[in-house]
Amino acid sequence: MKEKILLACFDVFRDEEVCRSREAFLWLKKKKSDDFAARLLTVGWEENRRETEEIAGENWRAVVLLGNGRGGEHKIEKLGLNAQGTNILDNQSERCGRDVIIQEGKAAYFSVWDTEKLLEEMRGSGIPCQISYYPGLFLCNGSLYRLLHHESKKERKRPTLLLHLSPERDIEKDLPGILESLKRSLP
Repeated sequence: MKEKILLACFDVFRDEEVCRSREAFLWLKKKKSDDFAARLLTVGWEENRRETEEIAGENWRAVVLLGNGRGGEHKIEKLGLNAQGTNILDNQSERCGRDVIIQEGKAAYFSVWDTEKLLEEMRGSGIPCQISYYPGLFLCNGSLYRLLHHESKKERKRPTLLLHLSPERDIEKDLPGILESLKRSLP
């Protein structure tokens, strides 16, 4: 098993003025880390499906998807829903073409990550955040659901979650505390 935690960051969606997940990716690429690896995910339905299927088959210590959130706090998403926003166009102006992510999948999967501990660690580091049970119905949720679906089949489930980054926060300021909080909250 790879000892690193994979941070899978979403690229810019359409004309987003603020893309904290891409900023996090660029910051992580500059700062070499023994604990974290970074990957930039495509903002397209089919490419994203292939990318998350690939990640599901890799042996990371844990996987954290970094998405672009809304509001003043970062949101720890611990639930993946088997639903997609079929009317939302991706960066290639394509619709996902289906309502569910995985036909034979359950309605929802929960992360095994100790999100309460993560919340406590992040708040203790002065980072405003909350736990959320609604990851949206676009690529962030699709990626999280797909990864959690694969983990559900394993005896020992890998910690996997989605962190929606607030556009109102300075990611370069928050990211070091977020990374430490992620490490400290893992079993």
